[in-house]
Amino acid sequence: MEYKNITKYIISKWKQSISDSIFLTPFDLISWKKTWIDNYGKDFQESFFFGDNYFAPLMKNNGEVSFIASKDLCDYNNILISDPDISIIQSLIQEIFKDSDTKKIFLESIPGESHLFNYFNNLSNEFKIEIINEDVAPFLVLPSSWEEYLSSLRKKHRHELRRKIRRLEETVEFSSGDIYDPDEINKNLDEFIYLHKISSKEKENFMNENREKFFKELILNLSKENKIIYSYLKVENKTVSSSISFYLRDTRYLYNSGFDPKYNYLSVGLLNHAFAIKRSIAKTFKIFDFMRGNERYKYELGGIDKLIYSITISK
Repeated sequence: MEYKNITKYIISKWKQSISDSIFLTPFDLISWKKTWIDNYGKDFQESFFFGDNYFAPLMKNNGEVSFIASKDLCDYNNILISDPDISIIQSLIQEIFKDSDTKKIFLESIPGESHLFNYFNNLSNEFKIEIINEDVAPFLVLPSSWEEYLSSLRKKHRHELRRKIRRLEETVEFSSGDIYDPDEINKNLDEFIYLHKISSKEKENFMNENREKFFKELILNLSKENKIIYSYLKVENKTVSSSISFYLRDTRYLYNSGFDPKYNYLSVGLLNHAFAIKRSIAKTFKIFDFMRGNERYKYELGGIDKLIYSITISK
């Protein structure tokens, strides 16, 4: 992957920070940010701040400094930190405001388990800090077996999930699986985009031409780095539901999905996720992260909320 306008030295520092960071998500990866820059970054100036113990991939536009990426496509943002020392953030903010053109820093999509929330909450009175609850991101701590997972669900949800699986098994011939191979994922991209668009009017409006181009480039780039899982559910050998997940370290991140509404009576959208959870348990993932949004199915499958924050810093 080429990195136009980003020096080899910055790439080197970024890669080292990714390796050393005490908290990391797929959205921190160079290829993720670079794909967004290539598609949406023409009006922004990239501003990379870094030191021995941190790396901050930021951008500037009209006097506002923010993370690279927008929350319609990016669930989480972060400053890569290898040393849990609040003075790092203090120094970073001072460095950013050295530019007299900088009026404020707006950092959105910070997940609750990131250290940044506490760091910014304890900055000196030199800065005005505003922290708001931006959204929720349900997740699962995965147990060691499928039966243990089912037992952890609320009684109503456990009964409903078992009933839906039984109905699928008794009604149709079906298959479900995960694809990790980049070439096979690439072959299924058009199918994924199609199912995403027909899922709902909202998703059809979301997946415009620009976002479709971004999704395809992103999935292709990250699959080459072994960071993508394509999940599918087929009925009578026809794919009726699919999803794209990132995976990093011991966590699987459900990024986006789609299903054919004609098969709503079989709950194919929810069951594709349920089977993905089952396979994630077998693969010994520790966390299944549904990410941004409070859609009902996430809670039916046992999701527990964590908060996502936005932070505004001004002098």
